[in-house]
Amino acid sequence: MRATNAAGSADSAVNSVTTPPSVPTELGPPTVTAVRGRHDQLVITWSAPHRPNGIILHYTLQRNESTPWNLRNFSDEAHLQYVDDGLLADTIYSYTVSACTSAGCTTSVRSTARTNEYVPSLMLPPAVTTLNSSTVQVSWTSPATPNGRITLYRLLLNATSVYSGLTTTQLITGLNPYVWYEFVVSACTSVGCTRSAPTLERTDEALPTDLAAPTVYITGARSAEISWSPPAKPNGLITAYELRRNNSLIQLTTDTWYVDYDCSPGTTYSYQVSAYNSIGRVDSPATSATTFSSAPEGLRPPHLVALSSTDVAVSWQAPAVTNGHIVNYTLYMAHDVVYTGLTVSTVVRDLSPWTSYSFRVSACTINGCTVSRDAQVTTPEAPPSGLGPPRLTASVIGQVLVEWSAPRSPNGVIVRYELYRRAGNHNATQGLRFILVATVV
Repeated sequence: MRATNAAGSADSAVNSVTTPPSVPTELGPPTVTAVRGRHDQLVITWSAPHRPNGIILHYTLQRNESTPWNLRNFSDEAHLQYVDDGLLADTIYSYTVSACTSAGCTTSVRSTARTNEYVPSLMLPPAVTTLNSSTVQVSWTSPATPNGRITLYRLLLNATSVYSGLTTTQLITGLNPYVWYEFVVSACTSVGCTRSAPTLERTDEALPTDLAAPTVYITGARSAEISWSPPAKPNGLITAYELRRNNSLIQLTTDTWYVDYDCSPGTTYSYQVSAYNSIGRVDSPATSATTFSSAPEGLRPPHLVALSSTDVAVSWQAPAVTNGHIVNYTLYMAHDVVYTGLTVSTVVRDLSPWTSYSFRVSACTINGCTVSRDAQVTTPEAPPSGLGPPRLTASVIGQVLVEWSAPRSPNGVIVRYELYRRAGNHNATQGLRFILVATVV
């Protein structure tokens, strides 16, 4: 206190007193800013109340309408700050701050801010509908969590971009029939893009095309092997092949080869293949080939007539099917050639009597020969030859032992021996002469 009169003033001793605290006043709104490079954080800063009206015990921060949380132990009242983490990208959040003394709290005006954008999340695979063998319809939905403003959709076909824009449907044309395609959609924000899982779709079948002509290998006079490859563009699942010979169906198969055993020698045939899928067929060009000329067929064994014990007449007929012009006949006796020429008969001479002979004949064209079965004949018997003189031995008085050997060439079956005796000039045994005769049938 100070007392003052005309002469001057006097001061009392000092006595201090503290007024009770009150709620703070003049608390400004917080400042909310996004964190650079982060989509899930906001920084909230604020200043102490211009009039704290007491000791600030704590600050209370509230996000939107969530439960407030108390913040204490700020070392620097001039830089009050809090980093809010775990937020959603591209989302607006509002904050209020309250300053509290022991008398109560004062809440600021609400401040708002938006988190940064991020790449989209939960992009579903596109839906693909096949319209025909070359066209599909592709559609998709926005990401379940865009995390920002979608600036672009990109459609990838087999990893190649075929569309960029903001529409969510696209018609894709010019595709190949019956082919699997992979479709992927990317959704983009200013930060980046997110791809969906792929969707696989196959176009419808179409008529097969590009079926090459079959390959024909002649394997003989009566057979041909035909092979072919699938169409270069099957445009579907090949279910069957038809093989035609001279415009007539000879085989319906799923194989790509066939052996035609129903051919005739020296004949030209035209082969054509058709390939089928569920839509229809494609026909190949035709391939022509000529079977080999054949050797004669139906040659009967020769006819044999024994003319004598040493000569056999052999004759034969032309083959039933000549398959060309006969250029030669050859007659074989066993393995020896006894005649060659164009006549159909001959006589084989100088044979052995009473001997079995086997004959066969071959007939030839320029493309081959055929051989008949064997025919057999036995030459007639002939008188034996090579019969030696008998051997004589005087055994006792009045007796002679006569012995002889079989003829070297019996020329038949020996049916008997005849022994002749002729007297000599003397009556003695040494003067007897014997003649031996062997007889066949």
